[in-house]
Amino acid sequence: MDYDAVIVGAGTAGLSAGSSLERAGKSYIILDRKEEIGLPVRSTGAVSLEWVKRIGMPTDSSIVASEIMAMDFRTDLGRHIPLKFDRPVGLVYDFTRYEKYLSEEFAGKLNVKLRTPVKSIDGNTVTTDNGSITAENIIMAAGPQSAFGQKLDRSNVLVAYEEIRELPKRDDFQMILWFSDLAPGGYFWDFANTDDTRKVGVCLYPVNSQQPKAVLDRFTEKFPEIKGRMLHTMAHQIPLSRPSDSVVSQNRLYTGDMVNAVLNTTAGGLQGAFWSGKAAGEAVAAGDLNKYQATWDSEIKPWLMKHHVLHRKIHKNGAKSVNRYITLAKLMPKSVKKQVFGGL
Repeated sequence: MDYDAVIVGAGTAGLSAGSSLERAGKSYIILDRKEEIGLPVRSTGAVSLEWVKRIGMPTDSSIVASEIMAMDFRTDLGRHIPLKFDRPVGLVYDFTRYEKYLSEEFAGKLNVKLRTPVKSIDGNTVTTDNGSITAENIIMAAGPQSAFGQKLDRSNVLVAYEEIRELPKRDDFQMILWFSDLAPGGYFWDFANTDDTRKVGVCLYPVNSQQPKAVLDRFTEKFPEIKGRMLHTMAHQIPLSRPSDSVVSQNRLYTGDMVNAVLNTTAGGLQGAFWSGKAAGEAVAAGDLNKYQATWDSEIKPWLMKHHVLHRKIHKNGAKSVNRYITLAKLMPKSVKKQVFGGL
């Protein structure tokens, strides 16, 4: 065998798996068709600091665009719940710098081969345009639309679109989520980025052939406080199915969006991708693939399921449901609010 593992995909899940194998001194190679690590951008980069620390994601200042100490959950019907903390509860990664950091500095320089599309996988053999590679194990981190995994169910997916806009820092909140019937099943956001830019976007069920950019433009007209010159864009799809039951099949370990490791409430995939990739790499390093399935069953999947169930409840009747949950949230003790909203 050429390697202990071939990792298909050089996104967060694949790079996290590679980091685990690098630290363990195992042989591996990470393959990806793209031209550059961290591009195209596939995430807003916003994550809960509690989970970042719990699962060991990097927090180096060079990859953090902004910290979140104040957030507001709103509806366009006028309800809102403002939350301010005496410490950061979240951060927004510079996504490209973050993934480059994972590939070059987090665990040492990883063995990544770009511009190498995978054509087929058969048993222990991975075939690319440049020949075949054999490995004891295959870690699948190729994303939700990979030919080697289940295709996204178009009735159970959010489409996300974001613009980095030229806007000054807000003096009230670093993170705002607007729940609106203009974005069915999702929300609009306004996240801090740099001193003179903010991330403004939308995620929604793709119904009635609505183009996300057009939806975001309509919302911007309603709330001109988020209007600014567009500098960059990001678009991707987010699976909303329940997390997979099985993540190991023979010598293959599936991670990230391929097993719906996504927080449905916030449409965030970075934590789930990192954690599942890390656990898969650790299992291969230990020579026990069932260790990954066990971690998934006991720790990762229950966490994802809580968000999956909550998302269904919150969006059951559109903005009316969200208004109800915001009203209930206002009745929570301050300590509970910090625990719930600070840990998203």
